[in-house]
Amino acid sequence: MNKILMKQSIFALLLVGLVFQLPTEKVYAEEEKRMVVVYENEQGEKAVEASDAAIEEQYDHLSAATIAADTATIDKLKSDPDIKYVEPDSKIKIAESGDMQPDETVVSDQWNLAAIGAPAAWHDGLTGKGVKIAIMDSGIAAHEDLQVAGGISTVDYTESFEDDEGHGTHVAGIIGAKHDEKGTDGIAPDADLFAVKVLDNTGEGYLSDLLEGIDWAISNDMDIINLSMGTADESDALEEAMQKAYQAGILLVAASGNEGAGYPVDYPAAYEPVIAVSATDSENNIAAFSSVGEKVEFSAPGANIKSTLPGSGYGIMSGTSQATSHVSALLAILKQQFPADTNEQLRVRLQQYTKDLGQEARDQLYGYGLIQYPAPVQDEKLLSNDSEGSMSGNTGDEVKEDRVTAGELRILANKLEMTIDDLADLFAANGFDLYNYQNLDEVNDVIYQNINGVSVHLLLEKAGLAREQLDLQLAAEDLTLDDFNTLEELSAYINELEQHIKNGENQLGTPEGNDEEGDTIQDISVNDDLTDGNSVHVPVESDFVEKERVDLETVLQQADSAGKENVDSGAVQQIDESNRVTDEIIFTYKSAGKANPEDQQGKQLPDTASQIGNLIAAGGMLAAAGLILYMRNRHTKFRSR
Repeated sequence: MNKILMKQSIFALLLVGLVFQLPTEKVYAEEEKRMVVVYENEQGEKAVEASDAAIEEQYDHLSAATIAADTATIDKLKSDPDIKYVEPDSKIKIAESGDMQPDETVVSDQWNLAAIGAPAAWHDGLTGKGVKIAIMDSGIAAHEDLQVAGGISTVDYTESFEDDEGHGTHVAGIIGAKHDEKGTDGIAPDADLFAVKVLDNTGEGYLSDLLEGIDWAISNDMDIINLSMGTADESDALEEAMQKAYQAGILLVAASGNEGAGYPVDYPAAYEPVIAVSATDSENNIAAFSSVGEKVEFSAPGANIKSTLPGSGYGIMSGTSQATSHVSALLAILKQQFPADTNEQLRVRLQQYTKDLGQEARDQLYGYGLIQYPAPVQDEKLLSNDSEGSMSGNTGDEVKEDRVTAGELRILANKLEMTIDDLADLFAANGFDLYNYQNLDEVNDVIYQNINGVSVHLLLEKAGLAREQLDLQLAAEDLTLDDFNTLEELSAYINELEQHIKNGENQLGTPEGNDEEGDTIQDISVNDDLTDGNSVHVPVESDFVEKERVDLETVLQQADSAGKENVDSGAVQQIDESNRVTDEIIFTYKSAGKANPEDQQGKQLPDTASQIGNLIAAGGMLAAAGLILYMRNRHTKFRSR
């Protein structure tokens, strides 16, 4: 009986041990992340295709792809020199700027149309005819006042570009509602409206959806893209997409944001290729909700604007979204009037079609001013390339005033590695009007032939030096700007100075000998072509001050005397907080912000994970004990025989 019991006990131990040795669920299960990858070149594209990532979307005109991948694959792509950057496929969202108010009053109540002179454009036969406008929003709903020429849905849940949120339909009506003496009149009623649905029925979507919409707009030769959305967060992929669209000849118009004064202009409006629009009220004041700043280019009505809503109704909404629609519509008017103008020329031309309401010239509230038709200043500084005359009655026999073209200015700005707006602001700050020259030679004369504030600034910007650095160095050598006969001489001097700074060979503004910190300063002799080979003594540091370095090992050593466990946990928590990256980007026509991200690097199973580990170890011990007892029993039997 005892032998039978012994056998049963041994068998039970072996069975329990084997059960605990069976494979168990992993303690951590990592989720794949949605990411946007931008290639440096064709090799980068091939690297993505050859990786373990699942490719969700690739684009025809953007050097990018949307992928789903684990952390290891993402890190590998980030380290690939043929990949520009990898960033989260961030969530985008629009938020209501206030409750929509239904309105069934007659069209004569649209104060915004008179504010920008829209009736005068219609009188001149300008209705945006033949101009293609992509409205990137929540779609456009069927409405008796709207004619949709086509479109696309880039969201996952539907292939229809029908608006199921309402915002996109309101934007579309401001631009292109029919003139049928019902509810509302659009500013450019004959423009071709294309619904590009990048947001769902809750006003949410992904960055990849917006990128797909931009890619579609380039493929389908859109003239204008209306972006009545925004975010406070930058996206390299989105900025590159904006640049690609602009290079393709598309005008980009976006909302400055609805956070009010004191907040910067939202993205994508803040990107250089994009026209940023602030909002005004019926008194031509900046609306209280409108974000403003140096990136604002134009202003337009945005408070209490009536337009179309899904179904057959009309309603009033406010926001820089509505202001943006006005600018897109007036650009359609100008595109019809000057069909040969490029997007760059139209953008500059619109500066003349403004009423200056703020400070003289461009300011941070109204930009160049409130958009206006006809142009308040009739002697246009930028002329059309249309040799057959404009739709407003000009004939080809009229003599056009010769002015430098926007295309020439753009080439010049690119050469100087500046934006055209920065170049214009630089000229204005020094008392020059960039747009008031007969030809490019006159502009070049200001920049290159005269040693003045403008040219010095340009040279210093190119070298990455501050004016204070130049002044200190000139003073140390008893020189002034008057000692240079040409800009080329000054340029050579600045370039040499830049090179010494890059090589760590000088410390500007410190006298020979010891500086305030006691570091040794020595003189070196520099050959200077500007001084006929004479030596110029430049003070330089022989030794760099060693900066304090604190590594984790030092922190832990210091923590021993003050309670190592508390310091360790605190240090780790501090590191985690400082390195936390918020993945979600919220696009909105009211406010922009970041939502708290979910931890997508790995989700821990319930607390039973540690218990399972203990049971596995116990199972192993039981199996070993059972095996030992079994062998001992076999050995005893063998000897008894």
